[in-house]
Amino acid sequence: MAALFLFHRIPMPALTLPLPVLLAMLTAISPLAVDMYLPAMAMMASDLHTDIHWVELSVSAYLIGFAIGQLSGGPLSDRWGRKPLIISGLLIFTLSSFFLISTADLTQLLWLRVLQALGGGLATVNAAAIVRDLFRGADVARTLSMVAMITMMAPLLAPVLGAITLNFSGWRTIFLTLTAYGGIALLLLSWQLPESHPPAARHKRWPWQDYRRVIGHPRARRILLALSLSYSGMFIFITASPYLYLEHFGQSPERFPWLFGANILVMMAMNRLNIALLNRYHSQVILRAGLILQAACASLLVLGFALQPQVSLWLILPLIMVFIGSLGLIGANAIAMVLHHFRDISATANALAGVLQFCGGALAGLIWSQLHDGSPLPMVGLMLVTAALALLMLFHLPAEQPADSNEPVH
Repeated sequence: MAALFLFHRIPMPALTLPLPVLLAMLTAISPLAVDMYLPAMAMMASDLHTDIHWVELSVSAYLIGFAIGQLSGGPLSDRWGRKPLIISGLLIFTLSSFFLISTADLTQLLWLRVLQALGGGLATVNAAAIVRDLFRGADVARTLSMVAMITMMAPLLAPVLGAITLNFSGWRTIFLTLTAYGGIALLLLSWQLPESHPPAARHKRWPWQDYRRVIGHPRARRILLALSLSYSGMFIFITASPYLYLEHFGQSPERFPWLFGANILVMMAMNRLNIALLNRYHSQVILRAGLILQAACASLLVLGFALQPQVSLWLILPLIMVFIGSLGLIGANAIAMVLHHFRDISATANALAGVLQFCGGALAGLIWSQLHDGSPLPMVGLMLVTAALALLMLFHLPAEQPADSNEPVH
């Protein structure tokens, strides 16, 4: 355990990076690890003497490892503190990224990706928990929105960085870049990030007791389901986007990253809008508005494709951008509302939220793959179903307990 605190003993200058930037560095790990190597899959398959479809399994391997890391990391963080888990997770992520540079076959690639994701999950599950430790009330949602707005740069830039790296060197350099990023994040967060969960606030309960406590809370359960369903719509679009843009609308592969990146830009703008709205409105009001906006866009998408199957891309694109962008009004507020009830086990509650988002998205993507009939209608229809169910979760929502003060609790 002493090795985990090695970096605390190194003399360093005073804190210079704002907390949202530090936490964004942490949460950006997985978007970088997933999106950055996507352009290199064909080259990886060739070098590893396998089919590209087998290399694509490394994405699923990462998501499985990340879910396991979150599920185990949440309770461990509530029990032992945030920084030991962050340091441990970043060490695992950095070392596994280093070994991925010299991976020689598919089996090694898949196992190292699971290990890399396990470290990423252990580390990143602490981000929202730290915000909940240090802030109260609307400041939780406001800070989470700032973190999300900065983090959105990772999925926006990662495919472009991966393609540039691939053009100048081989695919192994991508994992070298991830190793360097993990090492830098490890040093900065070990040195500058405060421990927000003091020993007096920790507990020794078994993890399943905490998960049962979160699931058993009527209000939190409804909000978690709304969050998972709203993100499922995004995962349906992500799964179907290559078909939609490349096949149905006949766009070039070179234009695809720009069409895809437009959604992220709108989400960043919505996160910025959310920060401003929190000065006047409660998180629940903004969350409901975001869910209504998402459902309205999905309804118009269904109507457009039903009335005119060959509808123009330039009529559909703005609706998709707002549908995805509305998550900027949904995610931070939903998480803040859930964490409001679980200050002592905030990492566990956040872990459950993350796993539900992933599992819901995976299930929705699987359903779409079974319904796909060569037209976009099943995609947008399923997006409407998830958005409508998410909005339904907020009807007759149990009353909130007295709100926390907006004063930080440093």
